Amino acid sequence: MIYKPKRITGSRSFRTPNTFPLILLLVILLLSALSLFLSSSVFQDHLVLSELFLYFAMSLISLFIGFVTCYSRLNNWIERILILIVILGSITFSIIFAHTAFQLFKDMSDYEARNFNLVEGIPSSLTYDGSKNGPDYVSSITINDKKINVAHLNITTKGYEDHFNNKTIRLKYLSHSKFAVTIENNN
Repeated sequence: MIYKPKRITGSRSFRTPNTFPLILLLVILLLSALSLFLSSSVFQDHLVLSELFLYFAMSLISLFIGFVTCYSRLNNWIERILILIVILGSITFSIIFAHTAFQLFKDMSDYEARNFNLVEGIPSSLTYDGSKNGPDYVSSITINDKKINVAHLNITTKGYEDHFNNKTIRLKYLSHSKFAVTIENNN
């Protein structure tokens, strides 16, 4: 019997991609990093471009996770099912984030022309981000059956209760993406 030393590199669970897929993975990673930089630094004062690049980056990162997972080499059927779930989930999230980025792109001309839709009333429901490590933030507000995304406005639950709770509010929002631009008390 010939002794063959075991490899400790973990080569059983991952195979190295060929040149083209590796370059594609690096391009996706670089584009997502560039999009995050543009979102947080360059376009931080432009709501639509900032959110557009943020959602584009999240779409690319989800796609990157899906591609990397495709190169997993697993023998157990449970592992294969889990990898398939991760791949399908990352592709699904990538499509959802890309759809939001596309809607924001369609809203760009309205944002720059200051053409906003307006909804007024007492909110019928609120959704929260459910943060466990800090204050809870309001993610969306529903008024007159219109659900408006307000997560990017960073309204804490306490801030909402202090300024807007049980009051008529006025929300200006973008028509395609339903992102709020401003929120005001309607005194």
